[in-house]
Amino acid sequence: MMGLVYGNNKLGKYRALLKRRELAVHLPPTKRAEKANVRSMLAAYGEVYLKPNLGTGGFGIYKLSRAARGYRLQGGTESRTFKSFDGAYAHFARVARKKTYLVQKGIPLLRYQDRPFDLRIMVQRSPSRKWEVTGMMGRLARPHKVVTNYHNGGRPMPVNDLVAPYIPRAKQGPYMGRLKALALRTSGHLSGIFPRFRAYGLDIGMDKGMKPWIIEVNTKPDKYIFKALADKRMFRKIMRYAR
Repeated sequence: MMGLVYGNNKLGKYRALLKRRELAVHLPPTKRAEKANVRSMLAAYGEVYLKPNLGTGGFGIYKLSRAARGYRLQGGTESRTFKSFDGAYAHFARVARKKTYLVQKGIPLLRYQDRPFDLRIMVQRSPSRKWEVTGMMGRLARPHKVVTNYHNGGRPMPVNDLVAPYIPRAKQGPYMGRLKALALRTSGHLSGIFPRFRAYGLDIGMDKGMKPWIIEVNTKPDKYIFKALADKRMFRKIMRYAR
């Protein structure tokens, strides 16, 4: 019933997570992409992401940022610069057509080989019906792309390889433990609102201060992206739990 109140879409899940203070501090501010909202958030943060409220795979996502000579709108590997905010927003509104879009604060993600990356954390019901983290992998953006999604050219990588420049090896275990705890709290909270789902895929980004941000939570996460890793142990466990 609660799921009907919030809606199984990006904005609905964002509003549901806002209800828990310990989760809300990890959420990038997100609103409907009405012109006034986009203008004010761009002024506040310098860059924002424009995302369809429904959709997966990173398709249809745009990055809008202030540039030296105006405003830069990037989608896929293409970008255009506009002299005015009005011009940039008008172009976005044309390409978005009548789809419902959201505007989200741009998080300056950590980078590897000068490309941004984030993490996908898989949380599933165990055979004993408890929530368990069954997989964690890194997603490295394709060169010149604004999204890290595997189906949009992102490269799956072991998490330790990506975070090695930022976290000493001795501290990686405790830090990953905190990320897993955040994923479990998030899944446990959402399961009370959307009880029919048996798995959640969390997209977690880290900023330069190593703060984790919940960029998105997927209620039908792709299990097969974990198969792309050389080590198949996580994939085998994910598939076993999915039966």
